Amino acid sequence: MKKTLVFILLFFLTVNHICGQAAGEANTMPGDLSLRIKSMNFIENNEFFNPIVQGYTMMGFFFQPELVYSPTQKVTLRAGAHILKYSGTEKFSEIRPVFSTTLFFSEKTSLTLGTLSGPEKHHFFDPHFYTERLYNEYIEDGLQLTHVNDHIFTDTWISWENYIFKGDSTREQFTFGESFRYTSSPIADFIRIEVPVQLQLKHRGGQISDYPQQMQSFINMAGGLRVNFDLAEKKYGQLGIEYLQFVNNSREGDTTTGVIHGNASWLKLDYTYKAIRFETGYWRAHDFYAPNGNPIYGSVSDWQPGVVIHDRRIIKNSLALKFFPAGSLELYFALDLFYDIDLNRLDQAYTLHLNFDKLIALAGSKHRKKEHQE
Repeated sequence: MKKTLVFILLFFLTVNHICGQAAGEANTMPGDLSLRIKSMNFIENNEFFNPIVQGYTMMGFFFQPELVYSPTQKVTLRAGAHILKYSGTEKFSEIRPVFSTTLFFSEKTSLTLGTLSGPEKHHFFDPHFYTERLYNEYIEDGLQLTHVNDHIFTDTWISWENYIFKGDSTREQFTFGESFRYTSSPIADFIRIEVPVQLQLKHRGGQISDYPQQMQSFINMAGGLRVNFDLAEKKYGQLGIEYLQFVNNSREGDTTTGVIHGNASWLKLDYTYKAIRFETGYWRAHDFYAPNGNPIYGSVSDWQPGVVIHDRRIIKNSLALKFFPAGSLELYFALDLFYDIDLNRLDQAYTLHLNFDKLIALAGSKHRKKEHQE
């Protein structure tokens, strides 16, 4: 299958890149045993009244305790549980085991098999990969290969979302993603240029399953250019200008979404000063569809079968406040305003979350440089 060949090719290209890196020290010491406590309390209120997506309110929490053990300096094991509950329900909505093994090729390069590090770590754009997944689809199981240094960020991952056995009536489902970003050295001491490239493949199918639905494969790609301006060495904040181009394609003959090929462009201007971030942007799309993306940017209705708005023009303004970003506790509030030019209507979304993430040493070396979060 084409998607499998693409995945294998990208995987081995990244492995070749790893082999070219000098081996370094991992961030753990042999015998380290820690308890990681991660919790997220969230409220998201989407006041949407349009043909593409209905409004809804999502309130709840997830709790994820883990034991983190390093048998060697190059290997870290994580084992625990992920518990999700929505407010107003009597039972937990999700209780899933968490287990992963991470191999450190160097301080900057690692391979994880099992439960991945969380959807926000991919740094995907919201139209491709809905930021709301941080709350309701936090757990991803599969593999993840990352390399991060001062200039390169690359995250190659696959999330296996539905496993099938022979004769099952449901479809196999997985997502493959590649998130790449190059950041230049400072130009004139206050300008940095970033080049992001993203690829996502979503597949629903499976040869051994007796599912009645049609097989579906979706490809989403994005790329662009971003320029950051540090104002008086960030004394007065940072200004950013970004242009992104999106392309989407689905398997020929698959008309369940009403679109096969599409594209979009996104021009954004943002300003960050301490805990405050303001962003304004113009989104223009034709037959855009991303199955994992924020549906408000798409052309395909997620609640009215057969409804497609081929051309979309949206002005988005957002204000976000983030407090204690470097500590174990993070308080975050955001207001997003979506003005649809063609529908002549304004939709809005409010987000509030309190995130706690702490790694507590239980046993091991007493001479660590410092505690760190994975």
